[in-house]
Amino acid sequence: MAQDKQRGILLDGIGFQAHVDLAYDTPQALSSFAENLERFKSLGLELHITELDIRLHDASPASLAAQAKLYAEITKTCVEQPACKVLQTWGFTDRYSWIPRYYPQMGWALLWDAEYGKKPAYFGLLTALQGQSKRF
Repeated sequence: MAQDKQRGILLDGIGFQAHVDLAYDTPQALSSFAENLERFKSLGLELHITELDIRLHDASPASLAAQAKLYAEITKTCVEQPACKVLQTWGFTDRYSWIPRYYPQMGWALLWDAEYGKKPAYFGLLTALQGQSKRF
């Protein structure tokens, strides 16, 4: 448990928003993300990824495959960090995503498409979780 000693505030955990696009899929960004999780873990905090989505410029097969890879990378980073206890997407279907309203010309950010079909991102996340199933 971390404590703000000046104000006497106790913290048990922290949530991370992760609203990203494919530009986030670089070794530097992913390493920085993992290092940041470690930094907060070192404070004794439980870590939650509370809002994960990966927005795209199009729904081409190449974009969907890249999105699946990035979902898997972020999931793997959380699973490999023992203090990371929750990974939650910000919605589950593109039908009701907030992305197009705030990022014009972008969308397709979630694990299910607008017709509730599983996208490659679903399987990327699932594969990352199954690869680490010994932790669950």
